Amino acid sequence: APSFFQTVAWQAGVAMAGRRRRAVQLAALAALLEPCDAVSKREIKVPGWPDLSSKVPLSAGIVTNDLVMASGMSGINFTTFKPVPGGVKAETKQALELMKQLVEAGGSNMSEVVGCSVYLKDIKDFATVNQEYATFFPKPRPARVAMEVSALAGDLSVEVQCRASLAAESRKEVVVPGWPDMTDKFPFSTGLTAGNFAFISGMQGIDMATGKLVEGGPKEETAKTLFNIREAVEAAGSSIDRIVNCAVYLTNISDFAAMNAAYRQFFPRGRPARVTMQVAGLAGVASVEIQCLASLPSAAQQEVVVPGWPAEWQADLSSGIIADRLLFAAGLQGVDLKTGKLVPGGAEEETAQALTLLSQLLAAGQTSMAEVVECAVYLRDMKDFAAMNAAYAKAFPKPAPARVAVQVAALANGAAVEVKCVAA
Repeated sequence: APSFFQTVAWQAGVAMAGRRRRAVQLAALAALLEPCDAVSKREIKVPGWPDLSSKVPLSAGIVTNDLVMASGMSGINFTTFKPVPGGVKAETKQALELMKQLVEAGGSNMSEVVGCSVYLKDIKDFATVNQEYATFFPKPRPARVAMEVSALAGDLSVEVQCRASLAAESRKEVVVPGWPDMTDKFPFSTGLTAGNFAFISGMQGIDMATGKLVEGGPKEETAKTLFNIREAVEAAGSSIDRIVNCAVYLTNISDFAAMNAAYRQFFPRGRPARVTMQVAGLAGVASVEIQCLASLPSAAQQEVVVPGWPAEWQADLSSGIIADRLLFAAGLQGVDLKTGKLVPGGAEEETAQALTLLSQLLAAGQTSMAEVVECAVYLRDMKDFAAMNAAYAKAFPKPAPARVAVQVAALANGAAVEVKCVAA
Protein backbone atom coordinates (compact mmCIF):
# COMPACT_ATOMS: atom_id res chain seq x y z
CA ALA A 1 0.00 0.00 0.00
CA PRO A 2 1.26 3.51 -0.68
CA SER A 3 2.60 5.56 2.21
CA PHE A 4 0.71 8.63 3.35
CA PHE A 5 3.06 10.94 1.50
CA GLN A 6 2.93 8.72 -1.58
CA THR A 7 -0.82 9.19 -1.68
CA VAL A 8 -0.33 12.84 -2.57
CA ALA A 9 2.16 14.24 -5.08
CA TRP A 10 4.78 16.72 -3.92
CA GLN A 11 3.48 20.25 -4.34
CA ALA A 12 5.98 22.84 -5.52
CA GLY A 13 6.40 26.31 -4.12
CA VAL A 14 6.06 25.82 -0.38
CA ALA A 15 8.14 28.33 1.69
CA MET A 16 7.26 31.97 1.18
CA ALA A 17 4.93 31.43 -1.77
CA GLY A 18 3.01 28.87 0.23
CA ARG A 19 2.66 31.26 3.17
CA ARG A 20 1.43 34.05 0.91
CA ARG A 21 -1.05 31.69 -0.73
CA ARG A 22 -2.36 30.53 2.66
CA ALA A 23 -2.73 34.11 3.85
CA VAL A 24 -4.76 35.02 0.77
CA GLN A 25 -6.94 31.92 1.10
CA LEU A 26 -7.55 32.47 4.81
CA ALA A 27 -8.52 36.07 4.14
CA ALA A 28 -10.92 34.91 1.45
CA LEU A 29 -12.30 32.30 3.82
CA ALA A 30 -12.91 34.91 6.50
CA ALA A 31 -14.69 37.10 3.97
CA LEU A 32 -16.79 34.14 2.90
CA LEU A 33 -17.87 33.27 6.41
CA GLU A 34 -18.28 36.71 7.96
CA PRO A 35 -21.71 37.60 6.55
CA CYS A 36 -23.16 34.14 7.11
CA ASP A 37 -25.45 33.37 9.97
CA ALA A 38 -24.50 30.41 12.13
CA VAL A 39 -25.87 27.14 10.82
CA SER A 40 -28.18 25.48 13.34
CA LYS A 41 -27.64 21.88 14.42
CA ARG A 42 -30.48 19.86 15.89
CA GLU A 43 -30.38 16.29 17.12
CA ILE A 44 -33.23 14.07 15.92
CA LYS A 45 -35.11 12.17 18.60
CA VAL A 46 -37.35 9.46 17.16
CA PRO A 47 -40.48 8.74 19.27
CA GLY A 48 -40.32 5.24 20.74
CA TRP A 49 -36.63 4.70 20.04
CA PRO A 50 -34.33 3.87 22.96
CA ASP A 51 -31.76 6.46 23.99
CA LEU A 52 -28.41 4.84 23.20
CA SER A 53 -26.26 7.96 23.48
CA SER A 54 -24.62 6.67 26.66
CA LYS A 55 -23.61 3.43 24.91
CA VAL A 56 -22.56 4.55 21.44
CA PRO A 57 -21.03 7.94 20.53
CA LEU A 58 -23.45 8.96 17.81
CA SER A 59 -26.82 10.56 17.20
CA ALA A 60 -29.51 8.80 15.20
CA GLY A 61 -29.60 11.85 13.00
CA ILE A 62 -28.81 15.55 12.82
CA VAL A 63 -30.72 18.33 11.05
CA THR A 64 -28.60 21.16 9.69
CA ASN A 65 -28.67 23.57 6.77
CA ASP A 66 -31.98 22.16 5.46
CA LEU A 67 -30.58 18.63 5.41
CA VAL A 68 -31.28 15.55 7.50
CA MET A 69 -28.04 13.66 8.12
CA ALA A 70 -28.97 10.11 9.16
CA SER A 71 -26.74 7.55 10.81
CA GLY A 72 -26.31 4.16 9.21
CA MET A 73 -29.38 1.99 9.78
CA SER A 74 -29.30 -1.81 9.88
CA GLY A 75 -31.88 -4.54 10.36
CA ILE A 76 -31.99 -4.40 14.14
CA ASN A 77 -35.09 -4.99 16.23
CA PHE A 78 -35.01 -2.19 18.80
CA THR A 79 -36.89 -4.33 21.32
CA THR A 80 -34.51 -7.30 21.31
CA PHE A 81 -31.44 -5.50 19.85
CA LYS A 82 -30.93 -8.49 17.60
CA PRO A 83 -31.05 -8.75 13.80
CA VAL A 84 -34.54 -9.35 12.49
CA PRO A 85 -34.97 -12.93 11.21
CA GLY A 86 -35.32 -13.66 7.51
CA GLY A 87 -31.92 -12.80 6.05
CA VAL A 88 -30.83 -9.88 3.93
CA LYS A 89 -34.29 -9.11 2.49
CA ALA A 90 -35.81 -8.76 5.96
CA GLU A 91 -32.79 -6.81 7.21
CA THR A 92 -33.03 -4.38 4.28
CA LYS A 93 -36.72 -3.82 4.93
CA GLN A 94 -36.12 -3.20 8.64
CA ALA A 95 -33.19 -0.85 7.98
CA LEU A 96 -35.32 1.23 5.62
CA GLU A 97 -38.31 1.20 7.97
CA LEU A 98 -36.00 2.68 10.60
CA MET A 99 -34.67 5.19 8.07
CA LYS A 100 -38.23 6.22 7.25
CA GLN A 101 -39.01 6.83 10.93
CA LEU A 102 -35.79 8.79 11.33
CA VAL A 103 -36.17 11.14 8.36
CA GLU A 104 -39.81 11.78 9.27
CA ALA A 105 -38.79 12.64 12.83
CA GLY A 106 -36.31 15.07 11.27
CA GLY A 107 -39.10 16.84 9.37
CA SER A 108 -38.59 15.19 5.99
CA ASN A 109 -39.82 12.01 4.28
CA MET A 110 -38.59 9.24 2.01
CA SER A 111 -39.60 11.12 -1.13
CA GLU A 112 -37.13 13.85 -0.09
CA VAL A 113 -34.12 11.56 0.43
CA VAL A 114 -31.36 12.82 -1.87
CA GLY A 115 -28.53 10.34 -1.42
CA CYS A 116 -27.81 6.96 0.20
CA SER A 117 -24.82 4.68 0.73
CA VAL A 118 -25.54 0.95 0.89
CA TYR A 119 -22.96 -1.30 2.55
CA LEU A 120 -23.33 -5.04 1.88
CA LYS A 121 -21.55 -7.93 3.56
CA ASP A 122 -21.89 -9.88 0.31
CA ILE A 123 -22.27 -8.27 -3.12
CA LYS A 124 -24.23 -11.39 -4.19
CA ASP A 125 -27.11 -9.91 -2.17
CA PHE A 126 -27.18 -6.85 -4.46
CA ALA A 127 -30.30 -7.90 -6.40
CA THR A 128 -32.22 -8.91 -3.26
CA VAL A 129 -31.41 -5.62 -1.58
CA ASN A 130 -32.43 -3.71 -4.70
CA GLN A 131 -35.84 -5.37 -4.80
CA GLU A 132 -36.67 -4.25 -1.27
CA TYR A 133 -34.92 -0.90 -1.61
CA ALA A 134 -37.02 0.06 -4.65
CA THR A 135 -40.26 -0.24 -2.68
CA PHE A 136 -39.26 2.50 -0.23
CA PHE A 137 -38.41 5.30 -2.62
CA PRO A 138 -40.75 6.86 -5.18
CA LYS A 139 -39.21 8.19 -8.38
CA PRO A 140 -37.04 10.12 -8.76
CA ARG A 141 -35.11 7.93 -6.34
CA PRO A 142 -32.06 9.12 -4.41
CA ALA A 143 -28.54 9.11 -5.81
CA ARG A 144 -26.74 6.05 -4.44
CA VAL A 145 -23.51 4.14 -4.09
CA ALA A 146 -23.44 0.46 -3.09
CA MET A 147 -20.48 -1.78 -2.31
CA GLU A 148 -19.40 -4.90 -0.48
CA VAL A 149 -17.45 -4.24 2.70
CA SER A 150 -15.45 -6.70 4.76
CA ALA A 151 -17.67 -6.51 7.84
CA LEU A 152 -20.49 -4.56 9.47
CA ALA A 153 -21.03 -3.94 13.16
CA GLY A 154 -23.09 -6.71 14.72
CA ASP A 155 -22.28 -9.08 11.84
CA LEU A 156 -25.28 -7.79 9.91
CA SER A 157 -25.83 -8.24 6.18
CA VAL A 158 -26.61 -4.66 5.15
CA GLU A 159 -26.40 -1.09 6.45
CA VAL A 160 -27.85 2.02 4.82
CA GLN A 161 -26.93 5.65 5.46
CA CYS A 162 -28.92 8.49 3.86
CA ARG A 163 -29.28 12.24 3.60
CA ALA A 164 -32.65 13.91 3.04
CA SER A 165 -33.70 17.45 2.25
CA LEU A 166 -36.41 19.09 4.28
CA ALA A 167 -39.84 18.87 2.67
CA ALA A 168 -39.88 22.54 1.74
CA GLU A 169 -36.65 22.23 -0.29
CA SER A 170 -36.70 21.81 -4.07
CA ARG A 171 -35.57 18.42 -5.36
CA LYS A 172 -34.92 17.70 -9.03
CA GLU A 173 -33.64 14.66 -10.91
CA VAL A 174 -30.43 15.00 -12.91
CA VAL A 175 -30.92 13.70 -16.46
CA VAL A 176 -27.84 13.57 -18.69
CA PRO A 177 -28.60 14.12 -22.41
CA GLY A 178 -27.76 11.01 -24.45
CA TRP A 179 -27.55 8.66 -21.48
CA PRO A 180 -29.90 5.66 -21.36
CA ASP A 181 -32.68 5.75 -18.76
CA MET A 182 -31.73 3.02 -16.28
CA THR A 183 -34.16 4.01 -13.54
CA ASP A 184 -36.48 1.06 -14.23
CA LYS A 185 -33.57 -1.37 -14.02
CA PHE A 186 -31.82 0.08 -10.97
CA PRO A 187 -33.51 1.84 -8.01
CA PHE A 188 -31.55 5.08 -8.05
CA SER A 189 -31.15 8.27 -10.07
CA THR A 190 -27.99 9.42 -11.80
CA GLY A 191 -28.19 12.37 -9.47
CA LEU A 192 -30.48 14.80 -7.67
CA THR A 193 -30.24 18.49 -6.94
CA ALA A 194 -31.64 19.87 -3.70
CA GLY A 195 -30.93 23.20 -2.07
CA ASN A 196 -27.45 24.27 -3.20
CA PHE A 197 -26.03 20.80 -3.90
CA ALA A 198 -25.93 18.18 -6.64
CA PHE A 199 -25.85 14.65 -5.20
CA ILE A 200 -24.33 12.32 -7.80
CA SER A 201 -24.52 8.52 -7.72
CA GLY A 202 -21.41 6.35 -7.65
CA MET A 203 -19.97 6.10 -11.16
CA GLN A 204 -17.84 3.48 -12.86
CA GLY A 205 -15.86 3.58 -16.11
CA ILE A 206 -18.84 2.61 -18.24
CA ASP A 207 -19.16 3.71 -21.84
CA MET A 208 -22.72 5.01 -21.80
CA ALA A 209 -23.15 4.33 -25.52
CA THR A 210 -22.36 0.61 -25.22
CA GLY A 211 -23.08 -0.05 -21.55
CA LYS A 212 -19.70 -1.77 -21.23
CA LEU A 213 -16.73 -1.14 -18.97
CA VAL A 214 -13.84 0.54 -20.79
CA GLU A 215 -10.75 -1.55 -21.34
CA GLY A 216 -7.24 -0.86 -20.07
CA GLY A 217 -7.46 -1.21 -16.30
CA PRO A 218 -7.77 1.16 -13.33
CA LYS A 219 -6.25 4.27 -14.93
CA GLU A 220 -8.52 4.11 -17.97
CA GLU A 221 -11.53 3.22 -15.82
CA THR A 222 -10.83 6.19 -13.54
CA ALA A 223 -10.56 8.57 -16.49
CA LYS A 224 -13.88 7.37 -17.92
CA THR A 225 -15.52 7.41 -14.49
CA LEU A 226 -14.53 11.04 -13.99
CA PHE A 227 -15.69 11.91 -17.52
CA ASN A 228 -19.09 10.45 -16.60
CA ILE A 229 -19.12 12.40 -13.34
CA ARG A 230 -18.35 15.62 -15.21
CA GLU A 231 -21.28 15.03 -17.58
CA ALA A 232 -23.61 14.36 -14.64
CA VAL A 233 -22.42 17.40 -12.69
CA GLU A 234 -22.81 19.66 -15.71
CA ALA A 235 -26.29 18.29 -16.40
CA ALA A 236 -27.09 19.26 -12.80
CA GLY A 237 -26.11 22.86 -13.56
CA SER A 238 -22.72 22.72 -11.83
CA SER A 239 -19.13 22.11 -12.99
CA ILE A 240 -16.05 20.10 -12.06
CA ASP A 241 -14.45 23.01 -10.23
CA ARG A 242 -17.46 23.00 -7.88
CA ILE A 243 -17.08 19.35 -6.87
CA VAL A 244 -16.82 19.49 -3.09
CA ASN A 245 -15.82 15.96 -2.12
CA CYS A 246 -15.34 12.53 -3.61
CA ALA A 247 -15.12 8.99 -2.26
CA VAL A 248 -12.97 6.62 -4.28
CA TYR A 249 -13.62 2.89 -3.90
CA LEU A 250 -10.97 0.51 -5.25
CA THR A 251 -11.06 -3.27 -5.43
CA ASN A 252 -7.28 -3.29 -4.93
CA ILE A 253 -5.36 -0.61 -3.02
CA SER A 254 -2.32 -1.36 -5.22
CA ASP A 255 -4.24 0.42 -8.00
CA PHE A 256 -3.99 3.67 -6.03
CA ALA A 257 -1.17 5.16 -8.13
CA ALA A 258 -2.89 4.33 -11.43
CA MET A 259 -6.16 5.81 -10.19
CA ASN A 260 -4.38 8.89 -8.87
CA ALA A 261 -2.60 9.54 -12.17
CA ALA A 262 -5.94 9.86 -13.98
CA TYR A 263 -7.55 11.70 -11.07
CA ARG A 264 -4.76 14.31 -11.00
CA GLN A 265 -5.19 15.07 -14.71
CA PHE A 266 -8.94 15.49 -14.32
CA PHE A 267 -8.69 18.03 -11.48
CA PRO A 268 -5.89 20.39 -12.55
CA ARG A 269 -6.66 22.78 -9.68
CA GLY A 270 -9.04 23.21 -6.78
CA ARG A 271 -9.21 19.47 -6.14
CA PRO A 272 -12.05 18.20 -3.94
CA ALA A 273 -11.71 16.80 -0.45
CA ARG A 274 -11.35 13.04 -0.84
CA VAL A 275 -11.29 9.67 0.87
CA THR A 276 -9.93 6.52 -0.80
CA MET A 277 -10.17 2.89 0.30
CA GLN A 278 -10.18 -0.67 -0.89
CA VAL A 279 -13.55 -2.35 -0.56
CA ALA A 280 -14.36 -6.05 -0.72
CA GLY A 281 -16.34 -5.75 -3.94
CA LEU A 282 -18.17 -3.48 -6.39
CA ALA A 283 -21.21 -4.15 -8.52
CA GLY A 284 -20.13 -5.69 -11.83
CA VAL A 285 -16.45 -6.14 -12.69
CA ALA A 286 -15.15 -2.59 -12.27
CA SER A 287 -11.93 -1.97 -10.34
CA VAL A 288 -12.90 1.57 -9.30
CA GLU A 289 -16.05 3.49 -8.42
CA ILE A 290 -16.23 7.15 -7.47
CA GLN A 291 -19.04 9.12 -5.87
CA CYS A 292 -18.97 12.91 -5.74
CA LEU A 293 -20.95 15.82 -4.34
CA ALA A 294 -20.95 19.21 -6.06
CA SER A 295 -22.24 22.59 -5.05
CA LEU A 296 -24.41 24.66 -7.36
CA PRO A 297 -23.35 28.14 -8.53
CA SER A 298 -25.78 29.63 -6.02
CA ALA A 299 -23.54 28.47 -3.15
CA ALA A 300 -20.42 30.21 -1.88
CA GLN A 301 -17.44 27.84 -1.91
CA GLN A 302 -13.91 28.01 -0.50
CA GLU A 303 -10.98 25.68 0.10
CA VAL A 304 -9.71 25.37 3.68
CA VAL A 305 -5.93 25.42 4.14
CA VAL A 306 -4.62 24.56 7.61
CA PRO A 307 -1.64 26.65 8.78
CA GLY A 308 1.35 24.43 9.53
CA TRP A 309 0.14 21.41 7.58
CA PRO A 310 2.56 20.11 4.92
CA ALA A 311 1.82 21.71 1.57
CA GLU A 312 2.19 18.35 -0.19
CA TRP A 313 -1.01 17.17 1.52
CA GLN A 314 -2.85 19.58 -0.77
CA ALA A 315 -1.35 18.24 -4.00
CA ASP A 316 -4.05 15.77 -5.02
CA LEU A 317 -6.85 16.76 -2.69
CA SER A 318 -8.07 19.58 -0.49
CA SER A 319 -8.03 19.03 3.25
CA GLY A 320 -11.48 20.54 3.34
CA ILE A 321 -13.97 22.53 1.28
CA ILE A 322 -16.62 24.88 2.61
CA ALA A 323 -19.75 25.03 0.46
CA ASP A 324 -23.07 26.58 1.46
CA ARG A 325 -21.82 26.98 5.06
CA LEU A 326 -20.93 23.30 5.46
CA LEU A 327 -17.33 22.12 5.77
CA PHE A 328 -16.58 18.83 4.00
CA ALA A 329 -13.37 17.35 5.38
CA ALA A 330 -11.13 14.90 3.56
CA GLY A 331 -10.57 11.48 5.06
CA LEU A 332 -8.02 11.76 7.88
CA GLN A 333 -5.70 9.13 9.33
CA GLY A 334 -3.68 9.12 12.55
CA VAL A 335 -0.56 10.62 10.97
CA ASP A 336 2.14 12.43 12.95
CA LEU A 337 2.74 15.74 11.15
CA LYS A 338 6.44 15.74 12.09
CA THR A 339 7.29 12.29 10.76
CA GLY A 340 4.60 11.73 8.16
CA LYS A 341 4.02 8.29 9.68
CA LEU A 342 1.15 6.76 11.60
CA VAL A 343 1.31 7.30 15.34
CA PRO A 344 2.20 4.12 17.25
CA GLY A 345 -0.21 2.25 19.49
CA GLY A 346 -2.96 0.96 17.21
CA ALA A 347 -6.54 1.90 16.43
CA GLU A 348 -7.34 3.97 19.52
CA GLU A 349 -4.23 6.12 19.19
CA GLU A 350 -4.70 6.50 15.44
CA THR A 351 -8.32 7.54 15.94
CA ALA A 352 -7.33 10.12 18.55
CA GLN A 353 -4.70 11.59 16.22
CA ALA A 354 -7.03 11.60 13.21
CA LEU A 355 -9.59 13.53 15.25
CA THR A 356 -6.92 15.93 16.52
CA LEU A 357 -6.16 16.71 12.90
CA LEU A 358 -9.87 17.10 12.23
CA SER A 359 -10.09 19.61 15.08
CA GLN A 360 -7.26 21.64 13.51
CA LEU A 361 -8.95 21.55 10.13
CA LEU A 362 -12.25 22.69 11.58
CA ALA A 363 -10.57 25.54 13.45
CA ALA A 364 -9.00 26.71 10.17
CA GLY A 365 -12.52 26.67 8.72
CA GLN A 366 -13.84 28.67 11.68
CA THR A 367 -15.92 25.86 13.14
CA SER A 368 -15.37 23.19 15.81
CA MET A 369 -15.89 19.58 16.84
CA ALA A 370 -19.16 20.59 18.49
CA GLU A 371 -20.49 21.51 15.04
CA VAL A 372 -19.68 18.21 13.31
CA VAL A 373 -22.93 16.78 11.95
CA GLU A 374 -21.93 13.59 10.14
CA CYS A 375 -18.97 11.18 10.04
CA ALA A 376 -18.01 7.99 8.27
CA VAL A 377 -15.45 5.75 9.99
CA TYR A 378 -13.55 3.19 7.96
CA LEU A 379 -11.83 0.44 9.93
CA ARG A 380 -9.29 -2.09 8.73
CA ASP A 381 -10.59 -4.57 11.32
CA MET A 382 -14.00 -4.53 13.02
CA LYS A 383 -12.29 -5.91 16.13
CA ASP A 384 -10.97 -2.37 16.61
CA PHE A 385 -14.51 -0.96 16.87
CA ALA A 386 -14.42 -0.60 20.67
CA ALA A 387 -10.93 0.93 20.65
CA MET A 388 -11.98 3.41 17.95
CA ASN A 389 -15.13 4.28 19.91
CA ALA A 390 -13.11 4.95 23.07
CA ALA A 391 -11.13 7.72 21.36
CA TYR A 392 -14.06 8.89 19.25
CA ALA A 393 -16.35 9.42 22.27
CA LYS A 394 -13.79 11.72 23.91
CA ALA A 395 -13.50 13.93 20.85
CA PHE A 396 -17.14 14.92 20.34
CA PRO A 397 -19.40 16.73 22.79
CA LYS A 398 -23.05 15.70 22.81
CA PRO A 399 -25.00 15.54 20.62
CA ALA A 400 -22.45 13.49 18.71
CA PRO A 401 -22.61 13.47 14.90
CA ALA A 402 -24.64 11.02 12.86
CA ARG A 403 -22.30 8.19 11.90
CA VAL A 404 -21.68 5.04 9.93
CA ALA A 405 -18.75 2.70 10.68
CA VAL A 406 -17.71 -0.21 8.49
CA GLN A 407 -14.73 -2.49 7.96
CA VAL A 408 -13.08 -2.06 4.57
CA ALA A 409 -10.52 -4.31 2.91
CA ALA A 410 -7.60 -1.87 3.16
CA LEU A 411 -6.67 1.76 3.74
CA ALA A 412 -3.72 3.68 2.33
CA ASN A 413 -0.58 3.56 4.46
CA GLY A 414 -1.83 0.41 6.19
CA ALA A 415 -3.83 2.60 8.57
CA ALA A 416 -6.15 0.99 11.09
CA VAL A 417 -8.75 3.73 10.75
CA GLU A 418 -9.73 6.70 8.57
CA VAL A 419 -12.40 9.25 9.45
CA LYS A 420 -14.31 11.55 7.09
CA CYS A 421 -16.65 14.21 8.51
CA VAL A 422 -18.95 17.12 7.67
CA ALA A 423 -19.34 20.13 9.97
CA ALA A 424 -21.72 23.08 10.11
